[in-house]
Amino acid sequence: MRKTILLNIIFATLFLSCSSQKERLENKLMECVYRSYEDDGTKLAKLISDYENLLVNEGILKDNTGSSYRKILQNIAKEGDIKKTPSKFFQIELQKIGKPNGIKLQECQKALLQDSVLYDISKFKSLEKVIVNTQKSFDLRPDLIAKDYLNILTNNDFELDFYKLRTYFLFEIMNTNDRISRKLPELRKEKPKSDLSKALKIYLTKKNEILVDNKNVNLEELKKLVQEYEFKNKSESIISLRNNRNAMYKRYMDIQNAIIGEINNLREKLAKEKYNTTFNKLTKEQAGIIKKIYPENIVE
Repeated sequence: MRKTILLNIIFATLFLSCSSQKERLENKLMECVYRSYEDDGTKLAKLISDYENLLVNEGILKDNTGSSYRKILQNIAKEGDIKKTPSKFFQIELQKIGKPNGIKLQECQKALLQDSVLYDISKFKSLEKVIVNTQKSFDLRPDLIAKDYLNILTNNDFELDFYKLRTYFLFEIMNTNDRISRKLPELRKEKPKSDLSKALKIYLTKKNEILVDNKNVNLEELKKLVQEYEFKNKSESIISLRNNRNAMYKRYMDIQNAIIGEINNLREKLAKEKYNTTFNKLTKEQAGIIKKIYPENIVE
């Protein structure tokens, strides 16, 4: 499960709205985070400082200035990675200091929302939009995220703990992507008798883009195309699913689940039409008939 304390801290405040420009909202948000801990964030503040020093000592950051943070993001934007991986990851270290009080954090955020007219939240809102779009697209490519950060944040912004945390989060994304890319299943050879000339061909690119018969589509469009193809071809349907080895495992599984989900939806619909019941209540013989009409014939 990848929903961790760090992600909660990063995404917990996405509902705040725009206002005028005075005191930086990011500082107030960090105060909320600190106060949500039993020790008023003493351990968290020390952890942020210690982790920054670790990155400097290991040569990942040149120093603790905002310009050094921007430099590392520029490298990530260009190369998609960093030359040296940190010996520790912030997310893991964060779990060691305990959990914040979620209710207390939420109440603090609500108070900020009520007084939002007092703060400058222009940078925060711009970054919020980037994060929301990233979540919707499922494209967690570090180079793209780094470029978005660089377009919004200045050297001075990276002097704030609020944005330092986001840089540490980016390191965790790179670590996670590396782990799951190594898990991505090896391509299996096609079944010898499979004729793929009429197959629906799906390919996941190294940029995590979905191509259906060489056309770029999103996940919802993919579901519609799978349903239309299966409904038209029924027992003769074959879906060819391919992936680039650099694609994200989660994205691959999203596609696979979408395909199977649409096949199951068609089976469910046919079961109601043919037998006036749900698919899981069919007899073994009835279920076999439905499965033959809508087979799960996926060649990977």
